[in-house]
Amino acid sequence: MNPWLAVIVIVVSAAVMVAIMLWLRQHSPPGGRFADSDRASGVFGFLGAGFVILLGFVIFLSFGTYESAASRADEEAAAVVAQFRTSADFGGDRAEVAQGELVCYARSVISQEWPALSNGERSPITEDWTVALDDVGVEEQGATSSEVEPVKAWWASTNERNLGRSGRVLVAEGQIPTLLWALLVIGAILVVGWILLYADPEEGWLAQASMMGGVTVLVVAALLAVQVLAVPFSGQSGSIDTGSMEYALVQMDQFAKAEGTPVKAPCDAAGVPFKN
Repeated sequence: MNPWLAVIVIVVSAAVMVAIMLWLRQHSPPGGRFADSDRASGVFGFLGAGFVILLGFVIFLSFGTYESAASRADEEAAAVVAQFRTSADFGGDRAEVAQGELVCYARSVISQEWPALSNGERSPITEDWTVALDDVGVEEQGATSSEVEPVKAWWASTNERNLGRSGRVLVAEGQIPTLLWALLVIGAILVVGWILLYADPEEGWLAQASMMGGVTVLVVAALLAVQVLAVPFSGQSGSIDTGSMEYALVQMDQFAKAEGTPVKAPCDAAGVPFKN
């Protein structure tokens, strides 16, 4: 989420709730709406504890999803670089073809699939490059043998690349269940709403405003944190970026220059294949 948008949401939410609290303070009976403030505090403690437990569970679940997505993205990028280096040992023009397609695959992941992930979708262009890379591996295997070291290494890296891609796509598709979001929102409303019942004209307005503002800020900030962790590929601040795959492109370029074999990628900078 954009940090400035998050700040605006928090500030506006706190301002609205403080305004409601001060308005209720003017229309509440002296001493507040509770005859027994200790008993009311006990109920508030129960509500707060329940909300914190639920929030902790959802954040733990979301952080696991976020961490898994980042790990899968790193594994995929590493596998692409490994395949690029392995393909240098292919015979004929298959080395040139494989390396060019790997560059296009990386470009398409960055420019095509990453934006699609925000909607929980795959990129058909990236899918096409995956198929093309498998075809190159099959051609090399047919020309040599499945027991040849470059072929074995190629398929091992292919498996790692596919697992990394599938992992991050599955993470992008998986969202926090609607029921959990509903429970979080209900818990937040109960916690903030209970504070409104403490409106008391005999209390200072600053103390009342601080009480409401502090609780609202923490609750809203917690919900926004869950949103960031739950959508790791949203493209906003705090989400997982394409840094790993971008670095993979740098590594492939450096390797090609060191080998003295410039890569001829059959695609544009966004990974879209050139038309024949």
